[in-house]
Amino acid sequence: MRIVYIAAGAGGMYCGACARDVALVRALQGRGHDVHVLPLYTPLRRDGAALPATERIFYGGINVFLQQASSVFRHTPDSFDRMLDNPALLRWVSQFAISTDPVKLGAMTVSVLAGEEGRQRKELHKLLEYLAGIEPEIVVITNSLLSAIAPAVKARLGTPVVCLLQGEEEFVSSLGEPFRTQAVELMRAHAASVDLYVASYADYAGEMAAFLHEPPERITVMRAGLDIPPRLPGPRHREPFTVGYLSVITPGKGLDLLVDAVKRLKEAGREVQLLIAGKVMNAHFWQAVRQEIETGGLPHEYLGEVDYEGKQAFFSRCSVFSVPSRQHEARGMSFMEAQLAGVPVVAPAAGVFPEMLSLTGGGVLAPAGDSAALATALARLQDDPEEAYRLGQAGMEGIARHYSAVRIAEEVEGRFRGLILPERA
Repeated sequence: MRIVYIAAGAGGMYCGACARDVALVRALQGRGHDVHVLPLYTPLRRDGAALPATERIFYGGINVFLQQASSVFRHTPDSFDRMLDNPALLRWVSQFAISTDPVKLGAMTVSVLAGEEGRQRKELHKLLEYLAGIEPEIVVITNSLLSAIAPAVKARLGTPVVCLLQGEEEFVSSLGEPFRTQAVELMRAHAASVDLYVASYADYAGEMAAFLHEPPERITVMRAGLDIPPRLPGPRHREPFTVGYLSVITPGKGLDLLVDAVKRLKEAGREVQLLIAGKVMNAHFWQAVRQEIETGGLPHEYLGEVDYEGKQAFFSRCSVFSVPSRQHEARGMSFMEAQLAGVPVVAPAAGVFPEMLSLTGGGVLAPAGDSAALATALARLQDDPEEAYRLGQAGMEGIARHYSAVRIAEEVEGRFRGLILPERA
């Protein structure tokens, strides 16, 4: 099959959505499919081996911003736009200009969702021209915030469109009015042009069916996948008891809850230390968290943002892993990576995690938002290293069994062929 995979870049960051996208694309290519990866906004950042992708960026972040701000940039020549879409320039700018605050992005979100009626219509036309040259049999868009592409693809190419669902409804729900209502209305209107929605776990499929006002049968469930190495690692670190956190640093990811839990363990006389990695996305929040760490006298190390090799080294130093997110996580990729590395996890009892741990057996659940309960769960694993080892081994095997990108690609292949065949009939 000739598949076009339209994936939004994350401004140079490592992110769960990108990890899922990259693993699935690699697996589909490994099965002999012709997969064209088209980055949106910024270049894609990939873990491990290189992923073939066009170096041309569509909806380049600088152009999208300028077209939102001024009508002048909605009529500039392609040569000027291509200069601003230079991958090196976008990588450099993204170090300083990333904003994920829904309050600040409401107008732009609605404009992009408006498609032909939005301020970025020129970007949509350039994407359609490129797609017409490829003649794809399937077009995949990686989240429903890109769903304005679906009706345009249908009108121009008549190609089946698949839309992945990755937690973006929580972002939309945080938009201020009138942007929230406008965005939801546009996403629901575009649903008629989407042939298949894909959610990462069963409960989320039901939630998104309600959010999009779509029948449940229109949303299928396919789990996120990881590249599984030929040899799985051995037993993980035990002493000193090290609690690992790997995620972007924002209030939503709950690092402050983890710090409070570790502080409780230390006050109870336990030897424990924190190992933190991830990009700071909220400097004020990080400053407050660091103050709590220093005030509590907690042994800790902050590694910053780590690359692929750095992640492997990070997990090798963890006795247990936890990101006590306040959000209902749709993927939980860092928890999957931790389990694949043999590290037991303590996950919030919300979002994807109850289903994930029921399949892998690689950790325990704690009530979301409850640092005292989190401390109790961490103490349990510290007191019973054999149980922690058993959970780590179970998680490693469970991820390889249930979350293999190759296995997920087999499911995806069957779904895609079912969409293509009616078109050929």
